[in-house]
Amino acid sequence: MNTQRAQRILELLGDYVGTATATSTPLETNNQVFFEKYFAASSYFTEHPELCGFDPVPGDALGRCVPWALYKGGGPDTIVMIHHSDTVDTEDYGGNRDAALRPRELTERYRAGAADLDGEARRDLEGGWLFGRGVADMKGGACIHLALLEQFSGEGGLQGSLLLLALPDEENLSAGMRSAVSLLTRLKEEHGLNYVLLLNAEPQERGEEDLMRLYDGSVGKLMPIFYARGKLAHVGQVFHGVSPVHLLSEIVALTELNADLMQQAGNTKTPPPAWLYLKDRKEVYDVSLPLAAAGYMSVLTLDRPAMETMEQLMALSRQAFSRVLERAERSYRAYTGDPKACLPWKVNVKTYSQVYREALAQSGEALIKSLRAYEDRALGDIRAGRQRLAEAAFGLIEVTLAHLKDSAPVVVLAMSPPYYPHVNNAMLPEKNARINALLGDLETFARERLGCGFHVENYYTGISDLSYSMFESSGENTAFIRDNLLLWGEIYSIPFEQIRALSIPVLNIGPWGKDFHKYSERVNLEDLTRRVPAMVEQVIRHLLG
Repeated sequence: MNTQRAQRILELLGDYVGTATATSTPLETNNQVFFEKYFAASSYFTEHPELCGFDPVPGDALGRCVPWALYKGGGPDTIVMIHHSDTVDTEDYGGNRDAALRPRELTERYRAGAADLDGEARRDLEGGWLFGRGVADMKGGACIHLALLEQFSGEGGLQGSLLLLALPDEENLSAGMRSAVSLLTRLKEEHGLNYVLLLNAEPQERGEEDLMRLYDGSVGKLMPIFYARGKLAHVGQVFHGVSPVHLLSEIVALTELNADLMQQAGNTKTPPPAWLYLKDRKEVYDVSLPLAAAGYMSVLTLDRPAMETMEQLMALSRQAFSRVLERAERSYRAYTGDPKACLPWKVNVKTYSQVYREALAQSGEALIKSLRAYEDRALGDIRAGRQRLAEAAFGLIEVTLAHLKDSAPVVVLAMSPPYYPHVNNAMLPEKNARINALLGDLETFARERLGCGFHVENYYTGISDLSYSMFESSGENTAFIRDNLLLWGEIYSIPFEQIRALSIPVLNIGPWGKDFHKYSERVNLEDLTRRVPAMVEQVIRHLLG
């Protein structure tokens, strides 16, 4: 075991975890405070100040930046080492919140019985695990990268370069990684770099102590939103209207945990989708049906294009609309006593892009001006924290529908930010051969040098910044995303063409962690200080000589 490196990782971890960087708060800018100290303590970066810095996230209301550091070796091949610098907040620590960012103290408190822990966590307290916010997700893995960057920049000898990026906002919208695509492009051009690997350090989950788990891809994520406009009516004349709550509830029933929306690719399977939000659009109580209701769900993807997933949801929405109308008509016939009585409503399900084209044909410049004014207001509200992206997306649909002459009940499907493309090295067959050779070497290394087994999972399913390393989807799918991912432009965007031009193979190798985002979050010390640093060092030596 490299004792000096192990001690340095623990020293860095104490400093980095102790630097509060709660996601989506002004505390995130503390990543710059930490890295200013890190760069100042490095002889390499004090001698080469032009090879490190802080790249601002454009238009970011919190003023966040991406700290970066480049060790230039003897050739163009470059490994990009990434981690996210933000962590979730510490509110769930309760009376131990003051020690949540002091891992050694928190672990000792827990040993003394200061928290209600389950049996597994209590067993881990007996030794070999360190507790604290961010020790696993993901400052532990970050400190492994930091220690190795110090090691190689100090000893030299690599036939390639190491580029480290500390990315803000991963726990929210991945603004840091989406911004860093431009930084990667610029550094590539300025320094003649050839990116051979994007190496992340997200924590791994595993059930066996001696089975190292790596990931050669990352799951994708869609946030489909559903806006149901009904027909207004007094509840005493309910058959004169259509309830949007009824429509949306039936859509939820057909899509929640729907096994047909699960995906299998390689040795990974996604869980079924789940709804995260559902509400009518009423602002005050009255005795009429709501005019509209809206909600959104989360769908994880492995190899299915966004357009194909949305087409599945469109079909399910049409089925739900039909069921609602059939149910309403049965009830209407029972109410009137007329077995042939009919209601006038029709199944009506559209994508946002369809609604937009219809509204543009009818209203032209008036629609464009209304949308521009709305998005300007929404941008200010979002940056000030007064409005969430999904709520702003619902409002955008309402503005567009207001420019249609047709006021019939309708369900509109769109997507809300964030959007995470699924990625796997199989998408880059020419570059993947080199990564497969690396994986063969790592399997031997794990068995012979670390004394443990080795498993490659084809997708990291916890969502990660690796999603923005490559993008191989068809132009049709890209156009569909741009047309139906609401607030696209200044509020939210993904640099698809730059990502496609970079097309960097990926691996995720992080330390074993448990209970991310919980007050029992912890990291395995053997992984943190010995196994994972040794494996990442082997990755560097294999690819960069």
